[in-house]
Amino acid sequence: MTARPLWYWCLLGSLTMSLGWGLRGSIGGGSLGAMIPGAMIGLVLCLLLGRVTDSGRIAAFAAIGVGFGGQETYGQTVGLSLHPETFWWAILGFTIKGSAWGMLGGSFIGIALQQGRYSKRRLIAGFAIMALGTWIGWRFLNHPKLIYFSNSIDRPREELWAGLWLGGLLMLAWLRARVPSLFALYGAAGGGIGFGFGASLQPWGRTVWPSMSLGWWKSMELTFGALLGLSLVLCSWRLRHELAAAEANPARGTTLTRAFAAAAVAIALAITAGRYLPVRFDYTLAGGVLASLVLFSESIAWHTAITATSAAFAWDFLRYQSFAPRPIAWAAVAATTIAVAMIVARRPRVHSMFYLLTWTAVASAFRYLLPPTTAGREPVTMLIVFVLFALAITLMAEGGKRPLLKASARQGE
Repeated sequence: MTARPLWYWCLLGSLTMSLGWGLRGSIGGGSLGAMIPGAMIGLVLCLLLGRVTDSGRIAAFAAIGVGFGGQETYGQTVGLSLHPETFWWAILGFTIKGSAWGMLGGSFIGIALQQGRYSKRRLIAGFAIMALGTWIGWRFLNHPKLIYFSNSIDRPREELWAGLWLGGLLMLAWLRARVPSLFALYGAAGGGIGFGFGASLQPWGRTVWPSMSLGWWKSMELTFGALLGLSLVLCSWRLRHELAAAEANPARGTTLTRAFAAAAVAIALAITAGRYLPVRFDYTLAGGVLASLVLFSESIAWHTAITATSAAFAWDFLRYQSFAPRPIAWAAVAATTIAVAMIVARRPRVHSMFYLLTWTAVASAFRYLLPPTTAGREPVTMLIVFVLFALAITLMAEGGKRPLLKASARQGE
């Protein structure tokens, strides 16, 4: 797809991450939810750059990297933005938090796109340095609330933006690598502008158009995702000749035993460890371990990007549904997770995995229409937007196959 024009890259990347971010806000949230737009944009970059043989690793690193920012808290910052006297302070907070989110996501995408240039030992050491920096930033700036963007009086929240910033910068300093640094810069710019501008829509929109059926919170999420996705695609476009791959050999499948073992590892670290470690930055530790394992196994990579995120959809459904008996709901969660793991185990291809992740996430969001919920205008409008976005990116991705296939044919593959 590298022959496609810039507008195609920008539109596909923006729509994809906008949809992913909207889904993240509707399916669980947190770091697990943030893995959805991360995996989706990672797969889109593989499509655009023609990266096939290492696409699972790129998608996994993108999912893990964007997932780090999901540890941030910003609900109370939204509350501050609704009051004129604290509006600009809140927008500053959104900009700083969004830039940290984009910086870490961009860093991991850049690492994945040039992973072969670094030794595994160097990368693992970088992940450990990132975790240490995250603890230092949190312990000495966020925890004592020296600079604070939440409500310090009513149920104050533990922020993490300084820890994420310091951890990411120390990791980049350790790697001293141009491509990850460029992706971090573009991601920080897109994330900061996207979150700051998207958050400013809430107080403005509630005043000008209070009855907007989509809801201004969801508009904030869609805007954030679109601008962050745009920034990452622009960086990829700038480096496209350096990052594009000529080979187009599909990844090999794995035996079901190995596939289920890889899926179990990915799900355990992404869901269990990412929720229950007794530290504020639990996902940073779990994500660092998972990224280290991904370096050694393409199977774990694919199951991290696809199976673990799909398991998160099912987990979210289990928590919020109330019409089915618990044993039946658990059986449904297990069955869908096993089904996805089996699909991923069979010679995963970039396009099919992109469609699988996109449409299972959209389908999961339809839980809003299940009983006993009585859906109002806002959930219905949201689901319509999700379906339209998913259709658009599916058609664009499908239409973009031909140039890549023709190029591969010319190379005799």
